[in-house]
Amino acid sequence: MEEPRKEENQNTEEEKQPQGSLPVRSCMLMCLAGIYLVYTGFKLCKNVIDGVDGGAWYFMVAGIAFLVIGAGMLFYGGKGVIKDDKEKRAKAEEEKARLAKEAAEAGNGKKSISDRANLVKDLNEEAEAEEQSEETEAENTEE
Repeated sequence: MEEPRKEENQNTEEEKQPQGSLPVRSCMLMCLAGIYLVYTGFKLCKNVIDGVDGGAWYFMVAGIAFLVIGAGMLFYGGKGVIKDDKEKRAKAEEEKARLAKEAAEAGNGKKSISDRANLVKDLNEEAEAEEQSEETEAENTEE
């Protein structure tokens, strides 16, 4: 019985994230891993160029591979963070606009005492007009 609940929870979590985007934490971890790979690749290449003991040609190849992979991870991780930031800002702007619209509508509901009195007066006049029309209709039906 607990298995369907777990699947439902996983489905709702997946629905929250748009397809093709990573969570911010994953992007940040990707950036950190990219920085580490770039640093390691740079150190490997530098050791081979400086002629440090044990610096063979395959360390240079590994260093270049680390540099390329690390740069790619930095690029995609940073791109994901920036994309998420833009989405958050857009949602915040939409929320501000919605709140401003609701406040404007609520502002129409806040009226002074004289405005309220005029509304009550208008409602009373409308009610009297309806009563008069009903009375005339009743008289017409009696005749």
